Formats: sequence, structure tokens, C-alpha cells
Amino acid sequence: MFKSCWIIAAVVAVHLIGTVKCQLDPEIVDEIIPEVTSQGGQAKLNCTVVNKQDGHTVIWTFLDSKSGGEIITNDENIFVENKVCKEGSKKYELAKREFNKRITYMLVINCLEVVDYGYYKCYIQIRGTGSASWPSKIGHLIVQVPPTITSKNVAVLQLDVGHSHNLECSATGVPAPNITWVRSDGGLLPGFDGAQLRNTVLPLKNVTKEDRGLYKCIADNQVRPPDVYLVSLSVFFKPETLAVQDTVGQAQNRQFDAKLECRVSGYPEPEVVWYKEPTRSEGNTQLMQLNDNEKYEITKLIATTTLRFQEAWYVLRIKNVEANDYTKYYCVARNRIGEDRQTIIELFETMECQGANCPSFEAQGASAISVSLLATVAMVTLAKLML
Repeated sequence: MFKSCWIIAAVVAVHLIGTVKCQLDPEIVDEIIPEVTSQGGQAKLNCTVVNKQDGHTVIWTFLDSKSGGEIITNDENIFVENKVCKEGSKKYELAKREFNKRITYMLVINCLEVVDYGYYKCYIQIRGTGSASWPSKIGHLIVQVPPTITSKNVAVLQLDVGHSHNLECSATGVPAPNITWVRSDGGLLPGFDGAQLRNTVLPLKNVTKEDRGLYKCIADNQVRPPDVYLVSLSVFFKPETLAVQDTVGQAQNRQFDAKLECRVSGYPEPEVVWYKEPTRSEGNTQLMQLNDNEKYEITKLIATTTLRFQEAWYVLRIKNVEANDYTKYYCVARNRIGEDRQTIIELFETMECQGANCPSFEAQGASAISVSLLATVAMVTLAKLML
């Protein structure tokens, strides 16, 4: 009987010791899910604990490289300096949720910055034991940062034909941005078969006048917005002129105008002069330079979608076309490299008005048409009588 009592007592003691031991063994039961959030946003890291007893403390720390482990929270208390960062929100918050024996300590980080990127450790400080036995889990916070181009060599580049230069572009951001070079007009890149190059360096080798234009470096890491860097490449070359129309027709002595158009390219920007070939009645053999006056109007257009980089559209308007205006006109462009006077436009006579600004019978109405027809018949009859 005495022996049996000892056995029962021993079993009860073992049971009690086991119960006490279970009560003294808190643990973190779930992994801390990594958080990926954009700069300026909010991150939430969850640490779920079971069997937490009085005297134990749940602590969140930031494992930065400088301090090695800065304590942020102590149970529900914010341990570090906690400034207001946005719309009344503080930098750190701690939300505690309990369900059965599970307690979740949610660390909330507001107004995310690049310096918040890194690893966060949650551990249970058990009173009376060494830190080596404290349960812990580590979570990773990734702060996505839009790209910022940091390396730019030039914004404006001027090269002679045949010269070479490397355009360079690099950027920072999280994740690391991709660098892509393209032309703003969508054309092929010099020396490549494609319209884009994914590289930090764009080599421009033995440039030609066709290589002139705007080049765009795009840094993109799928975090909006991407960053863009523009380089304007100008290539020195002799002017080139091109007639929009080789011939233009217009009726004479009826207050109609004629419009002659010429496209001009070249760098440095060319000086453009219009010339007229004299008619027989004018009794002159030299080309006549035309200027803005009551007879001629010269304008320059540069904001049209059909023009290339550093190309302009010049217009010569001949007012109230007369017989002496039917001749050849020259669009001449020159800069310090050379001159082009090959573009010739001929103005010829037509019986009816030509162009977009001609009078419309439909706009004048049926009565105006009738009057016009009667006037025409009268003029023909009068001409016959005079003969």
C-alpha cells in the first residue's frame, strides 16, 4: 500500500512538472510573411504567439546594419521615438489581436521610406532565461522605390559627321531598374537593327545627319512613374531643301493668292531666301530676291507633325497673282557648311481658282450663282460685239 502511494505521487508530480513546463514554453507559431510595399505607403508585419505568460515580453526590432537591432516595440508599447509623419498617423503602430490562446502582434509602419527597407525580428523575451533560448522569427520588408536617373552626361550633344560618342545613363530604385534607350520619333537606333537597346550605354559611332534627333533613356522597374532622360543630338551638315509641290497653279487678276512651300533641314539652322526668275516683260536676267512686302509674305513653320528633328517648313505667299508672277521660284538655304539652291517651284496659269481659300459657290447660294452666270453671258456677248 505504501509503495502504491509513492507510485501515484510520482505520476502526479511528473504530470504537474509537465504542465508547468508547457506553460513556460511560449512560441511563435507562424512564419512572418514578407511585405512588399511602395515608398510612402504602409507595411504590416504579423507575429503570432502562443502560451505567452505573465512576465514574458514580445519585442519587435529592426535589424539595420548600423545599430544591429533597434527595439521598436515592447509588447503594446512603442519603444522608439514615434513622430507624426502623415495626416495624423505616427510612424509606428502596434495592433494586438487575441483568438483562443493565439495573440498576434501586428507591427504597422507608416510613411515608408528607403531606410525602412530590411529585416525585422520578433522575439519573446522569457524572464529568467538567456537570450539564446528566446523564440524568434524574422520578416523581410521590401520598400519599392520608383527609379531615379542618377548618371547623365549631356542634355545637348553636337557632333560633326563621322564622329562618335557614348551616351550614358544609370538609375537607382527598388527593385533595380532596367535601362532602355529609344529614339523619340520611334526610328532605328544608329548601328542597331532595332528601335531600342537595353543597356546603360548607347554607342553613337560614325554619326550621319540621319542620326540627329532626340534620344530617350527610360529607367523602369514596374514602380510608377518611370524616369526619363532626354538627349538632343545635333549633327552639323549642309542644308537640304525639298519642294512640297514642284508646280503650283493659280488664275490671274482675280484677287487670288498662290502658296509655294519648301521643307528645309540643316545644322546650324540655315538662312532661307526666296528668289524669283524674272519674266520677259520685266527685262532682267538676274534672279530677284523676294522679301516680305505688300506683294509677298514669307513665313516659317516648325510645329507640324510631318517635320523631322531640326527641319522647318517655309511658305512663300504670292498675293493677287498677276501675269508677271508666272515663272520659276527658288528656295535657297545656306549655313556655314554650304548652300542648297536646287529646289525650284514653277507657278503656272490656270483658268479657275486653285487652293483651299478659293470662293465656294455653295457658300454663296443659288441667287449668287444665277447672277454670276448672267454676268458671264453678258461679258461673252460684249466681247463678240467688240470684235
